[in-house]
Amino acid sequence: MSTFPKSYNPFDEDEDDFKPVKWNEGDEPPREGPDRQRYLQQEVMRLSKSTLDSTNNSLSLIYESEHVGVATSEELVRQGEALKRSERMVDKMEHDLKTSQKHINSIKSVFGGLVGYFKAKPQETKPEENGAPQYQGSDR
Repeated sequence: MSTFPKSYNPFDEDEDDFKPVKWNEGDEPPREGPDRQRYLQQEVMRLSKSTLDSTNNSLSLIYESEHVGVATSEELVRQGEALKRSERMVDKMEHDLKTSQKHINSIKSVFGGLVGYFKAKPQETKPEENGAPQYQGSDR
């Protein structure tokens, strides 16, 4: 994509049709008489055609811009709906995750209580180091 200066005008690229056209090889158009009238009529027709072409070009650009704007807004609406659906799915997943965590915690609690109830208390045994009995002093 090319960049343009801030004052860029795309219509400046068009040929400048509004420059006066020389009537004949001389420097000036005829000043009076039927040649002057014919020259002015041709000039008016040329400027009218140029204006009409420029207007048609502007209208086609406006319609194209409108089409692009409508397509863009439709796409944004579609993406907005997709985001809302995704948001609802994430909210549902979060709710399901919290519910699952509550169930897991309650199952842990029940099984933890059962295991604690049935688990025998460990007997106190004297630890032996390296298989050798611990030294005990004489009672004498």
